Formats: sequence, C-alpha cells, structure tokens
Amino acid sequence: MMSAMGQNEKVSSGASHAAAYRLPSEQVRFTISEEELGPINGEQPSFDIIGQPRAMRALRMAVRIGAKGYNVFATGPAGTGKRTAIMRVLEEEARGVDHLRDIVYVYGFEQEERPPVLCFKPGDARVFRNMISELMVKLKELVQELLERQAFKTEKDRILLSTEGWENRLVREFESRLSEDGFVVEHASETEEGLAELYPIVDGDPVSFEELQRMLTAGRLDEAEWNEKREKYHKYMDELQTIYQKLQVNRQNMEQSLDELTLQTIDPDLKEAFAPLRARFEEAEVQRYLDRLFADVRLNLRYFLPDAPAKDEDENPALSRYHVNIVVDHAETEKAPIVFESNPDYPTLFGTQEPVPEGSHEHRSGFMMLRAGSLLRANGGYLVLRAEDLLEEEEAWITLKRALQDGVTEIRPTPMPFQPFGVGLKPWPVPLQVKVIVMGPDSVYDVLYNTDEEVQKLFKVPAEFDSSMDRTPESIRQYTRFLQLTVREEGLLPLSPGGVAAIVEHGVRLTEFRAKLTTRFSAIADLLREADYFARSRDGSAEIDREAVEAALNERKFLYSLPEEKIDEQIIGRELLIEVTGSAVGRINGLAILDRGYYAFARPMLITARSSVGDDGIINIERESGLSGEIHDKGVYIIEGFLRSTYARDIPLSLRASIAFEQSYIEVDGDSASSSEVYALLSSITDIPLRQDIAVTGSVNQMGEVQPVGGISEKIEGFFEVCSRLGMTGDQGVIIPAGNIPNLIVSRDVQKAVDTGQFHIYAVHTIDEGISILTGLSAGTRTGDGSFPAGSVNARVQDSLLTMARQMKSFSDD
Repeated sequence: MMSAMGQNEKVSSGASHAAAYRLPSEQVRFTISEEELGPINGEQPSFDIIGQPRAMRALRMAVRIGAKGYNVFATGPAGTGKRTAIMRVLEEEARGVDHLRDIVYVYGFEQEERPPVLCFKPGDARVFRNMISELMVKLKELVQELLERQAFKTEKDRILLSTEGWENRLVREFESRLSEDGFVVEHASETEEGLAELYPIVDGDPVSFEELQRMLTAGRLDEAEWNEKREKYHKYMDELQTIYQKLQVNRQNMEQSLDELTLQTIDPDLKEAFAPLRARFEEAEVQRYLDRLFADVRLNLRYFLPDAPAKDEDENPALSRYHVNIVVDHAETEKAPIVFESNPDYPTLFGTQEPVPEGSHEHRSGFMMLRAGSLLRANGGYLVLRAEDLLEEEEAWITLKRALQDGVTEIRPTPMPFQPFGVGLKPWPVPLQVKVIVMGPDSVYDVLYNTDEEVQKLFKVPAEFDSSMDRTPESIRQYTRFLQLTVREEGLLPLSPGGVAAIVEHGVRLTEFRAKLTTRFSAIADLLREADYFARSRDGSAEIDREAVEAALNERKFLYSLPEEKIDEQIIGRELLIEVTGSAVGRINGLAILDRGYYAFARPMLITARSSVGDDGIINIERESGLSGEIHDKGVYIIEGFLRSTYARDIPLSLRASIAFEQSYIEVDGDSASSSEVYALLSSITDIPLRQDIAVTGSVNQMGEVQPVGGISEKIEGFFEVCSRLGMTGDQGVIIPAGNIPNLIVSRDVQKAVDTGQFHIYAVHTIDEGISILTGLSAGTRTGDGSFPAGSVNARVQDSLLTMARQMKSFSDD
C-alpha cells in the first residue's frame, strides 16, 4: 500500500502535470477589434457576391458553354445566397434578344388536332398577328367588292341563265310528252322530300293510282287500259329519275363554274393581299403556313360574304381558324429571360391546354387555348428551380429531363389518372434552347447523380456553395459592405464599429472556426434587423452598437432556451444526477449537444462504467436497449481496440464491462463521448476516482489519441451554465481535444470566468494527458521493458487486467 506521503506526492505531481494543459486566458479569449475592421464609412457600398468563388466560376462556365448538358445543379446549405448569386450571374451573362424567338400557334388546316408552331424574331409575332387580322378585314372587303363588279355579275348571270334555260327546256319537253300520253307531273314542294309525282288523267282530271284501282274494281276501267297506264307510269318515273340526276349534275357544274369564276376573278387580288405577308416573313415554315392559309381561304370564301354563316362545320366561330395565338411574346424583352419558377408542377412548367366547354358537355382544347409554361417563357434564356419543389412532381421531373435531352418541348394535356385516351391536342413541339439551374442540398445531387444516368448527362456542372469563407481583412471588409448595404436598402439605423465587430464575431461563431466567417448571409441579415429593433427600443439610440447586437443574440437565446431551462431545473432539483464537485469511481460528466436545427445547446450527461472478470468485452448498454446510433457503436468498438492494444498485448482481455449514458431515454449517436467513456472505464477497472468538477468531450482512436469534435463552444458553455447554477468553486472546467483550440469561440461570460480563474479549459492530445488531469496521478509512459512506472494509472490498469486474466484462467481450470 502506498504511503500517505507518497500519495500526496502523486497528487501534487498530477496537479502540476494538469496545469500544463490548462489554456491561458489569452488563448481562450476571442474578439474582433474595431481596429481589425478598418474604416466602415466611406464609399457607397455596392452589391457583390461574397465568399463563393468556386460556385461563381462554375456558374459562369456553365452559362458560357453552349453545348448540350451544361445545366447546373447548385448545392449548399440554406441561407448561403444561392438564389441571389445565381440571379446575379445570369443578369451579368444574359445575352441580347437576337437569339430569342416569339412562339405562335396557328390552326392545323391539315390536322386540326395538330396545331403548327411558328417562330419569329422578337416582336414579329405581334406584327404577324396584326397583319393576319388586317388581311381578314381586307378579304371581306374584296369579296364584297367582287360581288359588285359588272363583269363578274354579267358572267355570273350568263352562267345562271344558261343553266336555267337548259333545265327549263329539258323539263318542258318531258312534260309535253307526258301530256300527250295522258299524264301530268306535280312537283314536290320545297318542304317535302322526294321526287315529283306523276298522275294519269281520266276524264280531264288527274287521279292517283289508288283511285284507278278502285275504278278497275268497280268496272269503270277495263284491265287493258289499266295495264297500259301502269306501264307508262313506270317508264316515265324512270325517265323522271334520270332527268333529276341530270339536273343535279348540271347544278353542280353550275356551282363549279361559279366557283371558278369567283376564283379567277379574285385570285389576283387575293395574291396581292397575301403579298405583304409573304414579303415580310421569309421563314420557310411561315411561308408554308401562308400557302395553307391561302388555299383554305380560297375554299371558304363563303365565310367572308355579308350573309356568311356564323359558325363553321365544326360549330366554331367561322373565322376563328384564322386567329393567331402568341404563347411567348418578346416584343418588349430587352435581354435573355431569367425565370424563377417557385411552383414547378406539370402545367406551370410545361404549359396547359385550357378546356372549352361544348354543347355535349365534353371539354376540348382549341389551338387558341394553348398557354405556355415557364420552360417556354425561359426559352433562349435561363430557368431556375428548387429541387425540393421539382422532385415532388415526378411527372414534371421526368418530362423536364426528356425535354432537355430531346431539345424540344410540347404543350400537352396535364397527365391525370383515368384520363381518356386521345383527349386534347397534340401541338407541334417547340425547339428548346434553355439553361436550367436547379438549387438543392448536396445530398440530393449526390443521390440523383449516382442513381440517374440522365442527371449525369444533363447536369454536368455542380455549383457548390460553401457555408463559410476564410476570415481575412478583405473578407471582413466585404462583410462590412454587406451590412452597410442592408442598412441602406432596408432603412435601418447606422452601424457603429462596435456593432459591426459584434456581428462579425457572430459570423465567426456560426462556422465554429476562428479563421472562418459564415456565408449564411440570411442569418447575418436577420441578426442585423433584430439588433436594429433593440437599438430603436432604447431611448435616444441613434445607431446599432455592440450592446444592441448582444441584446438581439440574448433575446434569441431566451426565446429558444426553454428546453435548457427545463433540463437545468431537473439538475438543480436532483432529478438528473449531475455532480460538479468531488470525485467518484467509474463515473464522468460527458457533454451532449442537443441540436434543434435552428438552435443548439449542450448540457452535461452522466456516463458510467462498471467492470468485472469475464470475456464479454465491452457491453454498450445503449446498443443493447436500441438507443445507440451506428457511429456511437463504432466508437465503443474503437475503445475495446484501444484497451487491447494498450494494456492487453500479451494477455487475454478477460473483461466484462458495461458503459451507459445514465438517465438517457433517447438515441445516442456520434463518437464525441468516446474519450469520456474511456476515462470512466479506466476508473472502474482501477478503482481510481475521477474529478466530477471537470466535464469531458472528444473522440478517441485506437492509438489513444483524442480527436476534435463539433459544437465545442456550446459544450463548454453548457457545463459552465450548470456550474454557475449549482455554484462555482474555482476548480471546475472542461477537457477538450487540443485540435479544437481553433474552434474556441465561447461567450463573454465564459471568457471572463477563465480570465479570473473561476473556470478552466484543458486541451489534451491523448488519453494519458486527460486521465492525469482527471485523477491527479501520472498516466505513466511505457518503459523499455514494456512495463509502466509503478503507481501510474496505466500500470494500475495493466495490473488490474492481469489480475482479471489470472482469475479467469483460475476459474477456467477449476
């Protein structure tokens, strides 16, 4: 047994050793001085994209490369200014309007359900539509003027008289022969159907064959005369049928002659009327449409008559087929369009066919009811979408990829379940030349790129937006300009140098790196607005100073800190068993981060370890109860590897140990508590007590090296808050990985406590360094013969494990 003097010597040695790892206040302190800011007033601030050189280069490259597939998937955390940066680059890179095209749909003369598409130079679509409207008016005037021409009237009358004269002669000759044979013809009235009827004449009067039959039966007509009249009747009816056929053919010939006369008369004027259109629009597809339009007008001159029918054969307004539907109009566009679509469902993105109710209560879309979507409106320019919105509409995402792959898009009916086959139009596709920029999280792009070959081909450029940038004098000046620009644009109070410094400090804290600044400018702008609110709340305040910024941060913490307060109440009320004084075996204060997404805080959590002889190794109680995440499981396996490589190289690890997060009823994940678990386990194996006034964080590897972890400032502040509530002793502190020193951006209260020696922060590189602080004993370094110095923590661990191995062998032998 060690003597009392020896024990005191070890404690003194351990305390002295621990002091070597205590960070001086100068290393803990962090602030942005007003001198570091440089001048904050001077030239008018101008807008610029800050801290995203990689993303900006990617955007500009993609925009300038015209080859297929150079669309962009912009990734990065929310609030880093993706949309602002994208819009800025597109505004700078947007070309003129020469490459843009107005898009027009017209009537399908050959297939009504397939409306052709015509493309025009910017502004020409309106000119085309106006000229077509003027043409229709002129055609009405031409047709009406044609009817008044004397030469036309004379020739028309000649054709009519010739036709009527021939018909009259044919009918008179037939009626004359009928009269000679004792028959007369009675023509059907206009309201009756069928041919005229023949009647035999008896005693000077026409009688029907029914009457003749009665006369034969009564004996007033002999049978020979009956048979003669019947035969003549059938002969003349056949001849009458032939005459009517001749009359019908003659009428058709007359109509054809009149049509030919009309066309011969009007064709020169018609061609002259079309000439301005043909001369103005030389595009091949427009010329083909004008050919079809010319032919259709010649066939339907009746629609231009004064007494023209109101509707055509399809019950549409008679002249609606000659309308022009402009779906994309660039008449007033000054540069390539930039369209941000916030609701990219199928009809919004690709256009719609608005239904027109018909008498049959069905719905059918006419070509005038075609409406362009965002993709067509962005044609020749840029379309910006959010991935989360786009991917919600599977059909929209699939169709967008198809359009980019094929280089065309169509306005189709919106896909719906139980939609009848063949409903709607099938307009001609429109050639597509558009850059699509999709914004979304990194994880979404990674999944899509690795699971969808089309994404690899169509979105070749990832524009990755960083959440932080280097803290340099230039980046701080850029920060200052951003703050001043926001103040000017939103009419906020002016910023004092102290206010700017406080906001920049917060920008550093958001990154968790002293050498970095956050690029989440939306969060910085929010803080500025809230600081303006608190500055205005003070009487006589004329600027946003450090006090206003800190008031805004404290208020935000208060609004979000209800869970913190509830946990602290449980600690103070002894519902949660947390000790911040004394020492104990097999128990240690770990530090856990509770991240609510919009706010993160930390509080100590009791970690315990118990050990005995056995061969089960380390039992992770959290895992056994289903409350351990995969990363935490890995951390426990690493701890076992550390024990074997450090203490059980030559002996079996005959250990059964359990590790638990006490009073924890939610899943534990991450490895930031693995060093704490090692310390608790070593304490349990050796029965050496650990200081409870020191909390620990840091992960460990199999070599016993302590690795940096996240949330280091929140963890330090969390234990400090609990110690402050339970009572400061002047000895309390936190052990952190030495690799986390660049991440120290603690609150001013913690900095002040470190300055006055009321709170301490220890930075360690290895488990040995940490255990010496927690036990007051030397950890001990392995000597040349492979042993540890007697009385050191490592020697006692190895001795205890050797004893366990012998006990295990003894029990096995028995």
